[in-house]
Amino acid sequence: MIKKPNLNKLSGIFILWYREILMYVRNRIKFFSSIFLPILFLIFFGTGLKTIFPLVTLPYDFAEFFFPGILGLSVTTMALSSTMSIVWDREFGFLKEILVSPVPRSHIALGKILGAATTGLIEGFLLLLAAPYLGINFSLKLFLGGLAIIFLIAYGMASLGICLTARMKRTESFSFILQLIIAPMVFLSGAFFPINNSPAWMVNLSKYNPLTYGINSLRWVVLSQTLKPTIISQLTTNNFITSLGILISFDILITVLAIQLFRKMC
Repeated sequence: MIKKPNLNKLSGIFILWYREILMYVRNRIKFFSSIFLPILFLIFFGTGLKTIFPLVTLPYDFAEFFFPGILGLSVTTMALSSTMSIVWDREFGFLKEILVSPVPRSHIALGKILGAATTGLIEGFLLLLAAPYLGINFSLKLFLGGLAIIFLIAYGMASLGICLTARMKRTESFSFILQLIIAPMVFLSGAFFPINNSPAWMVNLSKYNPLTYGINSLRWVVLSQTLKPTIISQLTTNNFITSLGILISFDILITVLAIQLFRKMC
């Protein structure tokens, strides 16, 4: 006989996912600031740096290069910061009620991961709508492909956030650790400048940075109809297939680790 899935247990994943989405949407300040700040970066930094690196100097528009980086940064920040709800729940006692429920801890972790990843996906969706205004040639196929990459980045960062929050008991500690992690990851990902032109030690460190492969994948997809493949290859450290494969592998490994750490949570 084929064993049917326990719908009650699966509903636990949905409820926790739905709770994370409600917390994101109902926090209007966080919702609008998460969209406003990346657009502000694109307008001022993208336009300002474009005057420093004009087309006569670079074979591409700097705003086009900058957009996937800002997109990856925004999604990463949103997915990681959304997992702070675990620390908040633990600090105020709500997490203990969830842990003693009949829902398996692995399902609780997956619900939290999917919820945080979805908030990142929502932000990425809204930011992708700005691509045509930056001169980026876009189609429905590329839009859907970009959303898929965004979800993979957000999912991996959310799982990483679960690993970080599994042992933390205060929101202040998590905020501090978050800043220490996001800044090096972003600077070593090639979000703001082509990492290929960096010193050798930065290039070597970037190979161990999962966000590097997420930004690479985004650039290959988002800019595929705007720039030639030879130019995109100069802006990335790996080709699309390699970057996507490593990104998916990271998501799988970090999910397993996050679930194991969450199961040991007390």
